[in-house]
Amino acid sequence: MSYLPYVLLSGGWNCDYFELIPTLYEFMETHPVPLLRSWTFDKRMNENWAAWIWRTFDLPPIDDICLNYVLHISRTPDKAELHLNGRSLGVVRAPFEADVTDMVTLEENRIAFRVPCDAQGQFGDIRLRAVPCR
Repeated sequence: MSYLPYVLLSGGWNCDYFELIPTLYEFMETHPVPLLRSWTFDKRMNENWAAWIWRTFDLPPIDDICLNYVLHISRTPDKAELHLNGRSLGVVRAPFEADVTDMVTLEENRIAFRVPCDAQGQFGDIRLRAVPCR
């Protein structure tokens, strides 16, 4: 049996803060988040702010194998909304697992979370696993 790839998505994130009701400054500058597990909401952004945490990734092409892709998320802050390539998957309750084959491409993909300032909890491991088609 061939090796089936998975993409570990726990590192290489970015965070933008934005006002829920925009005023003069809708977005703040982008901050790198090397490890998503260590991210916490910036306490200077109190009520009326949210975080947009995102990263991009590519999927490796695999010849002659039909694959589906399953997204696994072990833990998220409560109220965190998941977005994949511009499509909202709604508020995520972890542990979370979903077949996202119809949402991903072999080229650049973008995964993001919208986290309001009053959300509680932290992120855990996030990975995308390739499984043989049924």
